[in-house]
Amino acid sequence: GPALLDMGVPIMVAHMIVFWYSQDANVTPPVSLASFAGAGIAKANPMKTAFTSWKLAKGLYIIPIVMAYRPLLGMGDNYELLHWEVILTMVTTTLGLVAFASAIERYFLRKATLIETLLFWLAAIGLFWPAYWADMAGFTALILAVALQKFYTPTPTTNKGTL
Repeated sequence: GPALLDMGVPIMVAHMIVFWYSQDANVTPPVSLASFAGAGIAKANPMKTAFTSWKLAKGLYIIPIVMAYRPLLGMGDNYELLHWEVILTMVTTTLGLVAFASAIERYFLRKATLIETLLFWLAAIGLFWPAYWADMAGFTALILAVALQKFYTPTPTTNKGTL
């Protein structure tokens, strides 16, 4: 917390970041209490469940960083512009998380090609980056990746062995 305050992060945001990361232990092995409880209810392998929940919760590690660099919690100097900044941050962060999940899983509407996966990664980075130009670049990459997913069908390569 004090290190965040020394970096200029507002006190409420610093406390929220510390609290947020403390709660990530619920889905992060080896602690992973929520995952172990869910595995017990489902009668599943606890460590396999913990690692799956950890993989699915990767986006949780990004949100506190967004809180530090963008006005996600509504903390700032100019109250009039702050509402639009918070709404923009919510929209870009949500779209960034969708792009991030699509890039990690390599799946959106269908299995993603290498180009689509790279576009999803570019979109995630651009939408999380705290600059308007990066938001526009990330949004453009996301639109392009979604359009490719919707309108382009890759032809499956068959292995016709010729001797």
